[in-house]
Amino acid sequence: TETVHEALLAAGLYHLLTPRRYGGLEVSLRTWLRTVIEIASADPGTGWCYCLGHAHNLEAAARWPEAVQDDVFRNPAGYFRASHSLFPSGTAVPVEGGYRVTGRSRYQSGSPFSTHAIVFLTVEGEVDESGAPRTAEALRDASQFTLADDWAGQVLGMRASGSNSVVFDDAFVPEERMQPLTWAGDVAPEGTGAAIHGTPLYVGISQGFLGSELSAIAVGTARAALHEWERIARTRNSPMPPFGPRYLDPLHQKLFGEAVVKTDAAEAIVLQIADTAQRWAEGYTLRGEPLTRSMDTRLNGLNIESGRLAAEAVEMVTRSLGSSEARPGQPVERYTRDIAMYRTHAAVQYDLWMQGIGATVLGVQQSAFDSPTAGSRA
Repeated sequence: TETVHEALLAAGLYHLLTPRRYGGLEVSLRTWLRTVIEIASADPGTGWCYCLGHAHNLEAAARWPEAVQDDVFRNPAGYFRASHSLFPSGTAVPVEGGYRVTGRSRYQSGSPFSTHAIVFLTVEGEVDESGAPRTAEALRDASQFTLADDWAGQVLGMRASGSNSVVFDDAFVPEERMQPLTWAGDVAPEGTGAAIHGTPLYVGISQGFLGSELSAIAVGTARAALHEWERIARTRNSPMPPFGPRYLDPLHQKLFGEAVVKTDAAEAIVLQIADTAQRWAEGYTLRGEPLTRSMDTRLNGLNIESGRLAAEAVEMVTRSLGSSEARPGQPVERYTRDIAMYRTHAAVQYDLWMQGIGATVLGVQQSAFDSPTAGSRA
């Protein structure tokens, strides 16, 4: 809601990952993800909306030219937020000085309060080094697109995430606002925002970091469910003999303990990912150490495992509390819908990603994003 948005803005939470030269704090990835977990533990959908809007400060500061950054970070709103989609969702037609773009980009989480949108496009008439149609990302001002009313109230869960579609029709994008999609390690540090801002924080896109946005929200959802379970267990009796208080019942204690440990483990994994990603960025930018997609994709596997543990904790809580807490408007009912929606995301499909990670480790392919190629080495 507007009220929540204004509260987050007033608390300074829209400046955590913003470069210092634009008035930001440049906090560590660990601090950032702990903040996301805390917000999501109050409301998972709000955590999603906040996280996936503000997190793209990292991408904007890492990948766009300095002049573009000066423009987008110093916009009239006083903060920078950008929704984002990683799937080609429109076309870009080359014209003098830039491109005319048309399309409808779905799942632009955080879009209602974003100052910008990053949309992934196919460039007409151009091919990349492999001969495939060239793709690129466009950094768009909010005045250049409209939001479709296709999210809140129309999906199972995460209804507060603001994952509306962004619609644009024959809009002009200057050439400097279009960038190829590149991952950290694909570009030398001197060609990234790490050189512009003097910090490894802006070395580029990391698959492990992108995945940690989602897993942190899942952990927050589990924290919310555990809090509600404990509140109910202290005020409600067990449904089975001897019908004493639930929190004194050994079986309920065991269930709660297991859910707590799953959630603690999930959070520990997320924070370890943050520390590892930051350490790799520092090694790459400061000492020339390797930073490969193979490393990154394996690290991202921990995100998927973290999310699975958190989701299992929520599902345990839901089952144990029974149908009385499954009614619309009950907190656990919302957390159950939210975690179910999380599990539909393409980035957390367990078997699909684990196959890719296994192929990566075996040297069959370079990362979970690549097609298997016999004989290639990671």
